[in-house]
Amino acid sequence: MKITEPQLGAPCWAELGTTDISAAGAFYGALLGWTPGEPDPEAGGYTMMSLGDDAVAAATPLYQEGQPVAWTASIAVADVDATVAKAKAAGGSVLAEPMDVFELGRFAVLADPTGAVLSLWQARQFAGAARLNETGALCWIELRTRDTASAQSFYTDVFGWTVNAG
Repeated sequence: MKITEPQLGAPCWAELGTTDISAAGAFYGALLGWTPGEPDPEAGGYTMMSLGDDAVAAATPLYQEGQPVAWTASIAVADVDATVAKAKAAGGSVLAEPMDVFELGRFAVLADPTGAVLSLWQARQFAGAARLNETGALCWIELRTRDTASAQSFYTDVFGWTVNAG
């Protein structure tokens, strides 16, 4: 489905932190039909991935020593700073403090109380993925954890999500 503005509290973007952006572009191009854009030198090599003409995800270099190769989902929020405060109060930790990304938006990186990493995105000029819930685009995120009680408490407190056991 085409996305024209983010739905607050819902996933809006996914990015892969990787040691080899070129190989990731080739792999996801073959698998999902994505076309990698040019790496942005102003953003440390950040590379948008598109499905047709629509941005759907990104690949980025690893920014910290010891950072694992992994996908990170971003959740759309109205106010990154306020959401970071809620996350801290709910037992989360901040891995990257809120910061502006040019004129595109504002983001922060968190870890929930179980250690799962997620990003927050406050859209300005860039809303996030232009397509969701269709072939080749982000359609589901799932958390596997050994501490479901802590995770459930965190996500319901911070984002107002509900939990369906079962």
